[in-house]
Amino acid sequence: MTSDCISVSLINPVISHVKSLGFDTVSAVAEADIKPELLLDPDNRIVVGKVDALFQALAKTCGKADLGLSAGASLEARSYNLLQHLLLCCSTLGEALVFLNRYYILFSDEAPPTFSRKGDGSVKITFPINQSITDQQRVRIDLMLSITCHWLRQICGREFKLTQLLLPFPAPSYEMSYERWLHTPVRFNCQEVSAVFPAFWLDKQLHQANPHIMNMIKTEVKNLAEKINNRALLSDRIRQAIVQNRIEFSATQKEVAELFHISSRTLNRHLQQEGTSLKSILTHSRIEEAKSLLMDNKQSIEQIAMKIGFSGRRTLDRIFIKYVGMSPAQYRSNRTHEAHESSTEVA
Repeated sequence: MTSDCISVSLINPVISHVKSLGFDTVSAVAEADIKPELLLDPDNRIVVGKVDALFQALAKTCGKADLGLSAGASLEARSYNLLQHLLLCCSTLGEALVFLNRYYILFSDEAPPTFSRKGDGSVKITFPINQSITDQQRVRIDLMLSITCHWLRQICGREFKLTQLLLPFPAPSYEMSYERWLHTPVRFNCQEVSAVFPAFWLDKQLHQANPHIMNMIKTEVKNLAEKINNRALLSDRIRQAIVQNRIEFSATQKEVAELFHISSRTLNRHLQQEGTSLKSILTHSRIEEAKSLLMDNKQSIEQIAMKIGFSGRRTLDRIFIKYVGMSPAQYRSNRTHEAHESSTEVA
């Protein structure tokens, strides 16, 4: 499976920001094991792990723990990539958020943010997270939040105000920097990364909308997104989307095709060319998930079967034996025995 990557167009502004503070960034780039020539083309992409290492090194270089917040707030229009220019030309914020979700791959391979109307008259933009955020990831998360807040004010006007930000980690040492750079109340120790604002902004006509320019940029954005998508196998992208919880184990061909903005026929054709099928990908993903869940003795095999979308234990038993060569119960017993032996050896 391919690793998530970040566009260089989002990385260079952080490097430039640190340079503008009077610091040399060469050693930070080297420390993150990034080839300098990769940073020359904004359309290049770098794996998330190296990006996080770079941002950590840059924060250490300039002594700013809130680097992600300050860099995002200092982003200038000349540093924007095509998608950011497209979003600025939209007629409504709702339209811009649809494009952000659809073409987010121009920013990152990670799952795109989603937006939803809430019953209290607010809208929530949520950045999906699959695990707890580590300190090393914090600069990148701060950067994306800062860019989002800056972009929302730029596209809607200075009168735009977020209601609050929700973050899934304890307040850091630079807690006050969030309100300083993002100009909104922040709640820590939540279960999500979200920005909340009044729903009336979604349909309000934007003063800088330009349909003619938008259509021209949209064509370029679509072509670039297709170019990026074509670099990776569709099967790998589907597996990645499953891990990101963007595709359910019970997903239909139509649902998966719509996620990637292609027809069911095109989906099948590409997967056939790659020597696989959607059914095979989903089955193998279910098996891998079952293996992971079987390591936890708190869940029964019946519960695991239902959790990964099978009708019951008998179905899981049959498919697991076919692909793994043993029953789920045998697999759990073997792994438990191996874990016990390893702990005994260490002791």
